[in-house]
Amino acid sequence: MKTPAIILMALLVGMSAAEAAPTRIVSINLCTDILALDLAAPGTLKSVFRVAADPGDSPVADKARGIPLNNATTEDILAYRPDLVLAHAYSSPFTLKLLAKAGVPVVQVKDAASFADVRSNIRTVASAMGVAEKGEAMIARFNAALAASARPMRADAPRAVIYQDLGGAAAADTILGALLTHTGFKNVITAGSSGGFVNLTIEDLINTRPQFVAIGIYRPLEPSLAHEVLSHPALKAYVAAHARSINLPAKLWTCGSPYVAEIAAMLAAARDTYAVTQ
Repeated sequence: MKTPAIILMALLVGMSAAEAAPTRIVSINLCTDILALDLAAPGTLKSVFRVAADPGDSPVADKARGIPLNNATTEDILAYRPDLVLAHAYSSPFTLKLLAKAGVPVVQVKDAASFADVRSNIRTVASAMGVAEKGEAMIARFNAALAASARPMRADAPRAVIYQDLGGAAAADTILGALLTHTGFKNVITAGSSGGFVNLTIEDLINTRPQFVAIGIYRPLEPSLAHEVLSHPALKAYVAAHARSINLPAKLWTCGSPYVAEIAAMLAAARDTYAVTQ
């Protein structure tokens, strides 16, 4: 039987852990919003970045409904008297410096370029929020989804490219490049890029002779000059004659989050269809 002293110590430790968990959390970047909206204990997430509520950009717009939005400015953030701010590696250094001066704890996630980075970011946010077990459960779901979409890389794997607005093609060392490999496609782009995409003209794309073209669709209902390259007659003619294609919603990969597993599922289904029709 435990002695009263041991019981008291256990209670104090429990109280200390509970007090350490933040209760006024503010997220100032979509990449942390996505995680926080799933992981936060009820009532602890006081504000998310305004983009989180935009269904054109955010895969969690429905979850952000009803939560106050911020513009990631110091004034906005401090108004919520946060005891934790979730930010991105690319968040404004000026804002983060002011928050540090104000004594506000800040935790930043990295720009996820791999599945391992996604898991690392989940653990970072979950630990900071005091919900490590929920973070591990999220990782388990992510791993299961990836396992279901994994396809072997065969010698005759179809040559593929992920192409988006402004003629950007997914580089090899990005999470999109990892998704192609994961689902059994051979990325025609073998170069890496610190920006995630390499510039590829329509002529260059055709010269790589891809057998599969995945088009990244960003805000499809809003015409723009950036979209025009995706409607180029030469691209359409090449795909019609020489390749298969699929449209992928860019909002699912804007942040390297667990939502990239949905992209993996789409690519895996396309890979299966490609195999059957060959």
